[in-house]
Amino acid sequence: MGVVRSGEPLRARRATPRRDDDDGGPPPREGGLEQRSAAVDYVEALCAEPGAGAETDFPFAVTARQFGPQAGDTLRLGHGKPDGRLITLGRADVQQVDADGTVTVEREMRAGGEYDGLGVPKEAGDVAETKLKEGRWWYPTVYRDSEGEKKGTYVNVCTPVEIFPDTARYVDLHVDVLKHADGRVERVDDDELDAAVEAGDVPDELAERARSVAAAVASALS
Repeated sequence: MGVVRSGEPLRARRATPRRDDDDGGPPPREGGLEQRSAAVDYVEALCAEPGAGAETDFPFAVTARQFGPQAGDTLRLGHGKPDGRLITLGRADVQQVDADGTVTVEREMRAGGEYDGLGVPKEAGDVAETKLKEGRWWYPTVYRDSEGEKKGTYVNVCTPVEIFPDTARYVDLHVDVLKHADGRVERVDDDELDAAVEAGDVPDELAERARSVAAAVASALS
């Protein structure tokens, strides 16, 4: 590992492509160079990430930047249920990826019915903006109308979010926190979590974690 200890940036030591007349060999294929470049960039970022060396502090932000979805991609939302069901919430357009790994996605909603818990109608032109972060036990979705006016916020409490290049997934833990357009904060579906515990779908310890997260989110939104 003398290259790293020399104090010279790892990137600066990267070999330049060989010309056709250098030792008679052809230049490396462009795809191979891009793959090696991505790997080097990842290692450099990983080494620079604060706390990256701690076994319990996995560098989600670095990994998401290197291997996760990028602005302009589409992301499928896999909404798992404790009883084993998987509900796909459709595909969302990735709007941006923040430095901390937070992925912001948007979906255009179809008219008809109401938003669960918020009690407001779904109308043509409504947009749902969701922010997802790897490892977080909750994620918020803000609903807005075609004019950009906020209709309400729905915070889903779940198992730690997992983000892949084309999918974000988690298991819904039933209890959720809402913030209505008038600023009122409401915690809902504790009864569904209690029923899941009774059915053996959610362990007691996990249920307590869900309730604790919901309480913290409700406090933060109030």
